[in-house]
Amino acid sequence: MKHKDDKNFDDLAEKFARKIYSDRKGELRLNVLWQDLLDAVPALESESSLSILDAGGGIGQVSARLAALGHRITLSDISANMLDLAREHFKTRMELISGEQAPGAVEFVHGSVQDLSADMIQQADVVLFHAVLEWLAKPKDTLQELLEKIRPGATISLMFYNQHSVVFRNVIKGNFRKVKTGDFSGYKNSLTPLNPLIPDQVYQWVREMGFEIESKTGIRVVNDYLSRELQQARSTEDIQEMEWLLCRTEPFLSLARYIHITAVKKV
Repeated sequence: MKHKDDKNFDDLAEKFARKIYSDRKGELRLNVLWQDLLDAVPALESESSLSILDAGGGIGQVSARLAALGHRITLSDISANMLDLAREHFKTRMELISGEQAPGAVEFVHGSVQDLSADMIQQADVVLFHAVLEWLAKPKDTLQELLEKIRPGATISLMFYNQHSVVFRNVIKGNFRKVKTGDFSGYKNSLTPLNPLIPDQVYQWVREMGFEIESKTGIRVVNDYLSRELQQARSTEDIQEMEWLLCRTEPFLSLARYIHITAVKKV
């Protein structure tokens, strides 16, 4: 069951849509995440139609692209307002590909991740769980509830907000007091996550829950450390090229703003 302190974006849905994916940071995040997912799960580009659950899917930028490839999508979110935006986004995406190929079926489910039925989760070949953990009061417990219902052989695509990046950015900005207190939660009504996560801890949780990690990728390993002047001076293409050069290499991977992993449940 949803914890009372889990984030619901009903009051911030429009701001989220405007801020998170409408600028360069959002473009870089989506570009790397999308290509990384296709590289990690080649079946997504095959002719077969997979069943995909986008748990806490928000507007569904990634799952809408997957629907455009013909996959069957179930998108759930606790925010009714986010689901309304998701419906609009899917409609726009499907109109763009009209006549090119048949999109997959889409179902929208209003409810928390914790309340998803075991049957719904077990039917999925791939479960997307992107940028949700960091908004939860009890991320490990919720992750366990989800992962234990995934069927053997299925893939989890998990992206989370990286505490190492938050610490390092505060260090280089001179915010030593914030680092010493260890309080990295965002202000009320901000889009800064409540609970940034330590990568090795998340990896351990996933393994303990019966999954084998197949890939790890850092998302925004470069852009967020550039000064505003350098961000403006460099083209998106230049920064994207550098992101790809470093995103799967340590120590850069572990300093990325977000980390994306794919893992398969052991049979």
